[in-house]
Amino acid sequence: MDIVTRWNPTTNGNLHLGHIYSLLVNEYFAHDNGGKFIVRFDDESPVASMLPDDRRERLIDHQRSDILWLEVEVDEWQIQSEIHHQVLANLELVGYETMIDTAEGCHILPNNVRMFGTGWLPYPYVPQQTAERVMMDHMIGATHLFVGEEFFGEFSLYSYFCEKFNFKIPEFIFLPRLTSKNGDISKTCGGYTISEFRGMDILQEK
Repeated sequence: MDIVTRWNPTTNGNLHLGHIYSLLVNEYFAHDNGGKFIVRFDDESPVASMLPDDRRERLIDHQRSDILWLEVEVDEWQIQSEIHHQVLANLELVGYETMIDTAEGCHILPNNVRMFGTGWLPYPYVPQQTAERVMMDHMIGATHLFVGEEFFGEFSLYSYFCEKFNFKIPEFIFLPRLTSKNGDISKTCGGYTISEFRGMDILQEK
């Protein structure tokens, strides 16, 4: 099996310590196994989509610059909005809209199928976002996904769509959050972004 991993940063701000963690794990695993590593910038998240176009473009450029500064070897760069049309076309081909019951304007989907039972709950927007993520990962042939533990709650929906679309479910590896001595989570640990590290000597050779 050809190994393919992807890293999917949201373009709503600068990259931080937690990003470095998941970025390096995904890249190392792919290349250590002779595979392919893809970076896909998510410029369509609810927060990112509210930003002006030029602001999102600058954030993508800045995040790419940070990744290159870390000397991470990226085999393919993608921007989510640039493949959105193809993603929607592929979802139509697999019959996404016909798979979902609706009530009061919400999608009704299984809640935590693989974890805590088989109850059903309404989701106002997450299923479409999850279905698109499943399709994008399928399009690149993703085999292993190293994601933060906060993604655990969405895993059941991801698996649900894979099964409905008749896709092989990638192997998920959930990464625990980094913590400081004070217990701060990685996003705020020390308040440092990669950009701030780039201006410090601590990560640079003398």
